[in-house]
Amino acid sequence: MRQALQPRVHSWLDRHATAPGPLALACSGGSDSLALLHLTASWAKARDRALLVLTVDHGLRPEAAAETRSVAEIAAQLGAACEILHWTSAKPQTGLQAAARQARHRLLAEACQAVGARDLLLGHTLDDQAETVWMRLQAGGNWRSLTGMAPVSRSPVWPEGRDVRLLRPLLDTRRETLQAWLRERGQAWVEDPSNQDTAYTRIRIRQRLGALEAGGFDPSRLAALGGDLQDIQQAEDLSAALLARRTVSLTAWGGAQLDRAAFQAAAPAVRYRVWEALVLALSGVPGLPDRRALARLDAQLAQKGRVTAAGTLLDVSDKAVWLVRDPGAVLGRVDHAAGDRLSGPVHAPVWDGRFALQAVPSSVTPGVLGKDYAGLEDRACLDGIPGFARSGLLCLRREGRVIGLAGVPSAGDEGGNIRPLFLHRFCTRLLPAQPPVWFDTSESLQPVLQ
Repeated sequence: MRQALQPRVHSWLDRHATAPGPLALACSGGSDSLALLHLTASWAKARDRALLVLTVDHGLRPEAAAETRSVAEIAAQLGAACEILHWTSAKPQTGLQAAARQARHRLLAEACQAVGARDLLLGHTLDDQAETVWMRLQAGGNWRSLTGMAPVSRSPVWPEGRDVRLLRPLLDTRRETLQAWLRERGQAWVEDPSNQDTAYTRIRIRQRLGALEAGGFDPSRLAALGGDLQDIQQAEDLSAALLARRTVSLTAWGGAQLDRAAFQAAAPAVRYRVWEALVLALSGVPGLPDRRALARLDAQLAQKGRVTAAGTLLDVSDKAVWLVRDPGAVLGRVDHAAGDRLSGPVHAPVWDGRFALQAVPSSVTPGVLGKDYAGLEDRACLDGIPGFARSGLLCLRREGRVIGLAGVPSAGDEGGNIRPLFLHRFCTRLLPAQPPVWFDTSESLQPVLQ
């Protein structure tokens, strides 16, 4: 098996590392990611692909600085560029591992965006997969949570990771196999002391799995369970994508119209999958919506009226069914200020997680249209947009005058461009392993999902 490791990984990369631009790889200096670095560097050299190694100093251990420098030195020896990333924000008192994981993904995604890398390699192994399945089972998750990590998935951070795919070539490989492969090459690796700290759930589960394996249990059975459930989830995702194609029409200004009867006729599990994708796309929020919020939206379809849930507003009438961004979330409420909706770097900001602003000069201010439509000279452009959605529309103003409105073609580009992101997120949420969906906003926004 060890002798077959390199050709096996190279073949996997040939099939999956297909996005244009440089290939990025996250390396901590541990055995898993270091083995992946060696394997990928030889593949990249043979295929003349640029490889960027990313290593993160979380600022949690004094040794981390030297460890990241060591990764950079190894990367240079292998002919790869390396960038050291730093988590400099305040560290939480509780939930440190989860916060560190989120910060790491955000830093990695931003680094990928900066160089145009669309594929990011991670060194997760079969052992990690077995531990993940057990952890989620122990936490009481449903069958979807037991799918574990997919070989190809989307970055979990939004909007920074919107164009980044996560590739895991080693999910069928044991950690001990990688360590033996490194020893044969005389390559040492970093042993993170937290890997022995039983204060962490994963470490306790790792030790229990080790004891079970010593007694004859094969951890690959847990990983295989996750793989079987992934096949089921992919089938459900495809059903949801086909339902969306038949029943959902997205608009350039940020709303979705539903075919009520056809949508309700679908199986609940499939409907909920589409609801989840719609809410993520139209609300722009980074995290997954609460299941109870999705249930409120689904129940509202049975009757006329409105309901707000998970940052969206659903309006059901005899004329149409609309799901839009909750205007109160962007306008602010008595008990909840709207806050700053801009995120991302100054040169490429994203507004409310839904629109990328391109070439917007400093003299132009993005914001909501507002209830009085202040500065909008020609209100005829709002025809076709439901009244309840208009106040929360994104607009660009110069000296108080509206010079750009999301979803409305502009006569010029002196105020910059508004690029919608929600179709991209909607489609990649339904079919996460597929390449990103790019579209021209002058064309129909009806998703084309195959």
